[in-house]
Amino acid sequence: MAPSSTKIRRIVIKMVDVSYGGEIGFNQAIELSAETLGSVKLVQEKRLLQKFFDEISQDTGKYCFMVVDTLRALELGAVETLIVWENLDIDRIKLRNHAASEDRVLHLSKEQQAHEHYFHDSVSGVELEEIEKLPLVEWLLDNYQPF
Repeated sequence: MAPSSTKIRRIVIKMVDVSYGGEIGFNQAIELSAETLGSVKLVQEKRLLQKFFDEISQDTGKYCFMVVDTLRALELGAVETLIVWENLDIDRIKLRNHAASEDRVLHLSKEQQAHEHYFHDSVSGVELEEIEKLPLVEWLLDNYQPF
């Protein structure tokens, strides 16, 4: 359907014909407009996720998921691109064991935080002091540079 008014014609970037409706048609329109919309965030995110899924399907070993594996890869400097779900419900909690004079860091979901055993030393039974607690996504945003 062609734009009918001059106002609409001025803001239309590109028109494409798609063969499908719904989500499939939307994805086809994005692909057909990718060159025109190259700097648009949605297109960039789609390409990034497609690259990630290609790595998984080709079993290249150049991917990881889950918090522990991802943080280990970051520490080793083995991460080229980090994809983080913005609604990740994991907190980074730094705990201090005053009896042993040591700190440790846990990455726990809200459900895991309800279990007291995470907050006690497994050997001595001493209660650990929570000295820092941040959503993991926020911590990653604040600390991505060192990686």
